[in-house]
Amino acid sequence: MDDVSRPAGRSGLLHPAIAAHADRMPWPYAVELIGCGSFRDALLRYCTAMIEPPAMTWPANKFFGQKSRYLVAFALIGLDARWRRREGEAPTLAALQRTAPASARQIAGLVNTLKLGGYIVASALPEDRRAIRLSPSMRLLQEVGRSPLAFLEASERLDPPPSPLADRLGGDDIGMANWLGASYDLFVQGDLYFAPFSNVVEFTGQDCGYPVLSAVLAGYYAGLAGIAAPVLLSYGVLADRFRVSRQHIGNILGNAERRGCFVVDRGGRSVTVSADFLWEFESWAAGQMALYRRLAEGAKDTTQRNASHAG
Repeated sequence: MDDVSRPAGRSGLLHPAIAAHADRMPWPYAVELIGCGSFRDALLRYCTAMIEPPAMTWPANKFFGQKSRYLVAFALIGLDARWRRREGEAPTLAALQRTAPASARQIAGLVNTLKLGGYIVASALPEDRRAIRLSPSMRLLQEVGRSPLAFLEASERLDPPPSPLADRLGGDDIGMANWLGASYDLFVQGDLYFAPFSNVVEFTGQDCGYPVLSAVLAGYYAGLAGIAAPVLLSYGVLADRFRVSRQHIGNILGNAERRGCFVVDRGGRSVTVSADFLWEFESWAAGQMALYRRLAEGAKDTTQRNASHAG
């Protein structure tokens, strides 16, 4: 594992992958969060939340823990939010196929699977009964919003707001849909929150790659804190937890080692993380905390203004 020195001063808190954009929203706030003394404790809590087993028997961890499937669901939420604001076309299968980053056939198959799982609700459009609107259910919002909500909660531990944000959003389907829709709009405008972090992106391209990464980093941060890891990092335990094969777990961990990200010992009881990968992940995570916090604050301000006008 390499030993990368971070430059001194606040500007050195962000990884070079994003440092050129350090003056753009949300990165100045991300720097503030990284500078908090309990930042890594917040990340331990985040990573632990991300490896919790799904409440349903349906393999949501596996399904949504892969980039292309996640992005199709994310795009649907974005389309639906725009349409409800009367700023875009109706969220139909054809519109999703023109928008989401996958083939038309793949998207049609994913939509059918999500409908069967209760994640998408299909209904006729009032203005054209022949057209079918695809609406994200609360179940879909909760799965796509799982990481954003956990990052928002982490930001609240580091920088407590006047009133809770994550709890409010988590129980409000329209509020969460609009919040996630706003993040999708920013993603489309220019992806400064995900794409620059190549190693994180690599993990999300594999089935359960990101949940496995979360488990590994939860173990690493637990070790720093001197407490037991939330889960043993052996092939068997991780395979059972995420409902994939031991070979697949081995492929994820082996690929990470070859890329110089981290090494998990053979028994799964300890992990060594490279300094550069840790810097990359922590910069990315701080950006996620800052992004979803600012969007949540903006959504709250908008709600308050609308309520004032209505009164």
